[in-house]
Order: sequence, then structure tokens, then C-alpha cells
Amino acid sequence: MSLFDRYKPYYRRTLTLALPVVIAQAGQLTTQFADTAMVGNYGGTDPIPLAAVALGSSLFLLIYLAAMGLAMGITPPVGEYYARGQRREVGLLFQNSILYCVAIGIIATIGAIALRPFIDTLGAWMSNEGEDVSLVAAMALPYYDMLVWSIMPLMIFLCIKQFLEGIGNTKVAMWTTLFGNLLNIVLNYIFIFGKCGAESMGAEGAGLATLLSRVAQMAIILAYFFLSRRLRIYRAFFELRALRIAYLRSILRIGYPISFQMVLESAAFILTSILSLSFGAVAAGAMQVAFSIANMAWMITVAIGSASTIVVAHVYGAGLRHELRPTIKATYHLGVVWALFMSVVFIVLRDQIASLFTDSTQVVALCSELMLLIAIYQFSDAVQGLSISMLRGLQDVKIIMPIVLLSYLGLNIPIGCGLAYGMDMGCHGLIIGLIVGLSSAALLTSLRLHRSMRRFEQEE
Repeated sequence: MSLFDRYKPYYRRTLTLALPVVIAQAGQLTTQFADTAMVGNYGGTDPIPLAAVALGSSLFLLIYLAAMGLAMGITPPVGEYYARGQRREVGLLFQNSILYCVAIGIIATIGAIALRPFIDTLGAWMSNEGEDVSLVAAMALPYYDMLVWSIMPLMIFLCIKQFLEGIGNTKVAMWTTLFGNLLNIVLNYIFIFGKCGAESMGAEGAGLATLLSRVAQMAIILAYFFLSRRLRIYRAFFELRALRIAYLRSILRIGYPISFQMVLESAAFILTSILSLSFGAVAAGAMQVAFSIANMAWMITVAIGSASTIVVAHVYGAGLRHELRPTIKATYHLGVVWALFMSVVFIVLRDQIASLFTDSTQVVALCSELMLLIAIYQFSDAVQGLSISMLRGLQDVKIIMPIVLLSYLGLNIPIGCGLAYGMDMGCHGLIIGLIVGLSSAALLTSLRLHRSMRRFEQEE
């Protein structure tokens, strides 16, 4: 029997769940992708609008990813109860999840507002081109403000999405996100460029389009949950006095290490984008384009990882020990094949892809060079992302925190800054730091997953 035939059922199971998640995850990233591409074309040869989106979205992502990571703690316990057939626990857990996500949304919005003044000062601290950064900050602020007000509708959407994924329903979020993205692109066209009688708003228009599309996504998925007959069984267990500390604790126990890992890993990328401002608006724009392209590739890995979290949570909850090892191996196979494919694309088509975002020849040239380095870290990024996703399914998440601390704070940032500033390698040095940090995370998380897998298999 060939390797493919041996793992074919596991590939099919993971990909069946992953395909809708791919589109749903793509939706979250396509918002930034569309903003970057359309604002870049709005700016033409001027790199400042593109750099403004880079600055505004980079600071916002820290808050957004912290909140999203906390919400992702909903899926594993829901999946475990669902696999055991405990529908009442699923319903009560989800009701508590709503309270949990609303509280997170309020705290995240307050935190994002508190960070707002840093947009004015951040560029001035880091840049040698004060005039450029002043213009970038002035353009970034209204864009950032729109993103801040989109946090609460986004959290409500994520809450229901993570619940549905826990019970194996990934298609609703897919279709909702597809609609939201289409709406975002249409509204971007209207508000960025001033079409259909609207005023041309540039970067601020991209933010407004994002806000409106996220409100629409929230409304659609809320309507589905309360109108769906299939979900009536879970609504039936809702209670007036819903708060259960035990349920909140179970979500938070998984959610906060996920949030910590996502924030710290993303902070490495975000800090890299912010540090690129010190090399001017061209460098900041090139880094934003390069990371936007890389994020579109990363979404597939995230989708495979999200599907593996669901599958592993169901295997774990049902106690199917013989199913775990082939599920893990099949997930790695899919991730590595995808990483290889995207590395080739990034190398071969780097100039053409970068040209889609901007008419600035300087930005395109630098972005093309950075894409060669980004192609290198595709493998380690895939391995660490998938390993962490499967550890979530096994609810073995505490170890993730020290691993990411070592990899990103201990290795990535110091090495990247040393190469960028100490050895005058600029943006190239910053990305080499990312390669080192991601490689460390890939090695350590895969070793931990192997240990957790063996422990589960040996349980009586």
C-alpha cells in the first residue's frame, strides 16, 4: 500500500473540514489583503498611503489577535463535549462563551483606544524620515479608528464561528465570510476611490468598509444561530442564569495560552513591520506588501491547523487512541506539501505578485528581495503552526507559552535587530530573525506534540 493510500482517509477527513475553514480564514486575512492592495493602487507611486495602512493595521493586530486567540479556546471543549454526545454541556458552554466574548470585546475596544496615541509617536521614535512618518501617522489614525469600532461585531462573529467549528459545522462561517469579503471589496472601491457619489476617503475609506462588512457578518451569523432548526437543541439548554465559572475557566484555560502564543508570534511580525519604518516609507510599504502576500499563503496552513484541532479534539474526546498518530502525520503531510508549493511560487513569481499592489518601482524591487527570504521560512512556519493547532486539540497548551517566549523574545527579535542595525542589513536582517525564531518554534512544538501523542496512546 502506498503512502498516499494509507493516509487517504485522514487527508479526506482533514480537507473536508479544512476547505470551508480555508475560505473563512481567508476572509479574515483577505480584509487586510484587500485594504493593502486597493490602498496601494490608490496611492500609485506614492508609498505613504500604503505605509499608513501598514502602521494602522500593525498596531490594531496586536489587540485583534489577542482577542481572537482567547475566542479560539471555545472550539476544543465544545468539540470534546460534542464527541461524547453531551449536548446539554455544549449548549451551556456556548451560552457562557457569548458572555465571555462580549467581555473580551469590551476590554479589547478599550485597550485599542488606549493604544491610539502611539500611532502619532511610534513613527517619530523609529524613523529617520520625520516628514514621511508625520504624513503616515496622520493618514493611519482614521483608518485605525474604524478598525477599533469593528472589534465587538468581530468578536460576536468569532464566538459563533468557533462554536460551530467545535460541532463540525464549518460551512456557515465560510459562506458568511465570503459575503463579508465581497462586501468589503465593493465598499473599498466606493469609499477609497470615491465612487457612486461617495467622497474619496483613501485609507480611511478602507477602514470604513472593513467596519461595515464586519457588522454585516455578525448580523448574518447571529440570524443563522437563532433561526436554525439544527441548532435548536443547543438553544434549548440556554438558562436565564447562565454564568458558570467552571465553563469560563475551561475556555480561558485553553484560550489564554493560545492568545499569548498568537500575540507573541504576531508581535514578532508586527514589530518587524513597525521597525521597517526606521528605513523609510518605501521599506514600510514593501514589508507590508510582503507580509500581506505571506499571510495569504499562511491562511491555508491556518485552515489545515484549525481542521486538525477539530479532528484531534474529537479523537481525544472519544478516546480513539489508534486514530491520533495517523491524523497527526496526515496533517504534517498536507502542511509541508503546501509550504513547498508556496515557496516555489514566492521565488518564481515574486516580481509579478509585488507589482499587483503598487506602481512604486522601489517598493516592488525591495518587496521582491524580501519574498526570497519569506520563501525560506514557509516550512518552519507550517510545522510550528500545525503542531500548535494539534496541541490545542489535545488541550496541551501551557507548554506553548515558554516555547514562544524563547523563540520570539529570546531569539527572533534580538537576532533580527542585531542583523538589521548592527550589521546594516536593514529589512533583510529583520526577516532573517523571523526565520530563526520560527525554526526554533517548529522544532520545540513538534517535539512536544510527539510526547503528548505517545502519552495519550499509552493511557489505559
